[in-house]
Amino acid sequence: MQTTVTELLREFPKVRRAVLSGETVIIRSREGNMRLTLDHGEDQPRVGALRGLVQTQEDLAAPTTVATEWSPSL
Repeated sequence: MQTTVTELLREFPKVRRAVLSGETVIIRSREGNMRLTLDHGEDQPRVGALRGLVQTQEDLAAPTTVATEWSPSL
């Protein structure tokens, strides 16, 4: 998505939703283009994006899938 500083100030909720959905927003200004992206930070859980795709079980020391269901990508 591309926007200007004026549009960013007027339509911030729309731009914020775009960034939260994973889109990169380019803000054009007289000084140059600025890129607005979402930084998840180190304290954010990474598994939340995989909700529904990862099987869970109480004992996390045991594998959640059998060895024939996956292969490492090298």
